[in-house]
Amino acid sequence: MNNNKAIISGLPDKLKKLRQGRGLSQGQLGNKLGVNVQLISKYERGVVCPPTNMVVKIASEFDVSLDYLLRDEANVAINKIKSRELLKHIEEIEQLPEEDQQVLTSLLDAFIKKYKFEQLARA
Repeated sequence: MNNNKAIISGLPDKLKKLRQGRGLSQGQLGNKLGVNVQLISKYERGVVCPPTNMVVKIASEFDVSLDYLLRDEANVAINKIKSRELLKHIEEIEQLPEEDQQVLTSLLDAFIKKYKFEQLARA
């Protein structure tokens, strides 16, 4: 395994899950990315490591961050966040003073509790 493959070892599975989640065939994804179906298959099987510009295209196509695609599973919470906008907000929140972060955390807790309560009420 070359260094490039070691760096993005989780990419094949993530790519396949993202593609299937959108209901795309390998051929359809290949058309969107400007490559053939065989290359998409090789990316998903980990036979070929996509070049950097292709990883950027993949991230853009699925509206996920490069972090999500390239990071290993060691940081599970961040890997589950697929929305670039949400990740951007989290990064901005981390720059706020601690007191403001606590206020936002309280607001998020309230929204999450409200959502869970509504789900229970519907059950």
